[in-house]
Amino acid sequence: MSFKPTLNWRLVFLVSIGLRFLFALSNSYIHPDEHFQSFEVVAGKILNYSVSQPWEFSSESPARSWGILYLFYAPVMYLIKVTGLQAHLNPIHIWYLVRLQNMVTGWLITDFCLYKMLPTKQERIKAIFFTLTSYVTLALQSHGFSNSIETVLVLVSIYIIDDLRFTLEELKKNSQVLVSNNFTKLLLLGIVISLGVFNRVTFPVFLALPSWFLLKYSWVKKLSLFIIAFGFVLTSILLVLVDTIEFGSASFDAILENPLNIENYVLTPLNNFIYNSNMENLSQHGVHLYFNHFLINIPQIFGPAGLIFLFPGFKNRYWRTTPFLSALGGITILSVVPHQELRFLTPVVPLLCSCFDISAFSSPEANEEPQEKKKKLSPSYGPVILNIWYLFNATLLILMGILHQGGVIPALDYFHETYYKSNDQQSGVIQIWWRTYSPPSWILGDVNKSTQFISINDDSFEYNIDRSKSNVLFDTMGLEFDKLNELIKDVSQSNSNIFNNLLNGFKSKSQPKIYLITPISSFNMIFEDKEEIPYKFQQVWNYDYHLDLDHFDFDNIESFRSGLGIYELI
Repeated sequence: MSFKPTLNWRLVFLVSIGLRFLFALSNSYIHPDEHFQSFEVVAGKILNYSVSQPWEFSSESPARSWGILYLFYAPVMYLIKVTGLQAHLNPIHIWYLVRLQNMVTGWLITDFCLYKMLPTKQERIKAIFFTLTSYVTLALQSHGFSNSIETVLVLVSIYIIDDLRFTLEELKKNSQVLVSNNFTKLLLLGIVISLGVFNRVTFPVFLALPSWFLLKYSWVKKLSLFIIAFGFVLTSILLVLVDTIEFGSASFDAILENPLNIENYVLTPLNNFIYNSNMENLSQHGVHLYFNHFLINIPQIFGPAGLIFLFPGFKNRYWRTTPFLSALGGITILSVVPHQELRFLTPVVPLLCSCFDISAFSSPEANEEPQEKKKKLSPSYGPVILNIWYLFNATLLILMGILHQGGVIPALDYFHETYYKSNDQQSGVIQIWWRTYSPPSWILGDVNKSTQFISINDDSFEYNIDRSKSNVLFDTMGLEFDKLNELIKDVSQSNSNIFNNLLNGFKSKSQPKIYLITPISSFNMIFEDKEEIPYKFQQVWNYDYHLDLDHFDFDNIESFRSGLGIYELI
């Protein structure tokens, strides 16, 4: 480091490596998409678990690519299946293994790209150090987000483009320099761009400004765009074929018979783009102000210290670098889209961490020009700001990496151990999930396909029971208590249709057991304070490291209590 921090940076770096493994194995649940756009569908397909199929994979116009999921998640799941490990592992253990895979691959590729892209040892150490100590890297990158995959693909693309840019600059200095063909890198770039587009349609925005250097390179090397296009087209054809066959749009034989029939093919990036171009669709996921990324999400990602390191003295000497241009273009273009979530900016973390200007806080060198010495900030500020960086990221790590919805997965594992692990279920189970994120049902490990999944909310409170199922999981999200109360009464009364249907299920032999899964704070505030409730619950399981950030009541301190409970109706 160019200034002396109060904590030894090598020690912090080594501790951060251990934290990678710790948070890859943590139970935090940051957003439903990390399950329902990845693990939920792949586990159902490969491991034959009963799952709740998300709309992106079940609509007439599928918006997510099977090819991407097969490439990044299928190998480890197929390995578990063919080796027979599935019979010995709970689904939660499989989840941990995939998370570890995400962490290790992301770690290796990120460090490799930053090391190869940055010119000096000091720059490499700085970029890798701040990237590794960011809570976004530690808490989000191992999760099943498409944004986590996008981060790796963006970094590989920017590394290649920056290398081509360096080649051009060398040629400008000396026209006699032999310009290599870079065939492998150009081909890889085309492949990565294709993977990036099929993974997330937003991927090209991070290449918008750096593409200028790509065009300049292609002016010197005329065949370079052809090589990139070849890699892109070949990969895209393969991905389209996989998606077309998987979504059942056409069989392989039908494609061979009439390969020019465009209607046969499923183009998931196009479907995704069309869906997200509709304002009515975006409003269902949340509409934000156009400055949300710049004024809210970026400060939440980097904190006050990161912003100071990024713009010391409201300047940045890295603004012409390829990583900075990539991040700037990506943030700016994404700000045009009214739906703006923090995780959409995950790829900018390693890019902008490499642009932190810590030299502004270093002691002036004797050989520096007087003008340069004047630009230096007080060296004493550096360690203080670095400690603020530690404190900010440690706080967010505890919140997002451990506590946030942390009990959902362990609760599902409890039901797997208690009811689904044995193939001889003697009673039906009704799960009512309230005030939690949607439970990723594949963690139940229901290989018998015995569970019906029903999502209900205040706008849609109707549901039909499948008589062939012996278990029901209700995902009620943030349902109003009056309607939740109505649902509990319906499932608990022996003369209700749902009750009788469960008794007639293909495996149920006795009265179904009814469970409410909800934050302990919500249960204590609502159920224990309402004497008129005609039924009683008994807590059978609890998990302390769970925090529900969506239902805080500042007039009641009980709402801030952590913990998730499973309550059996008695």
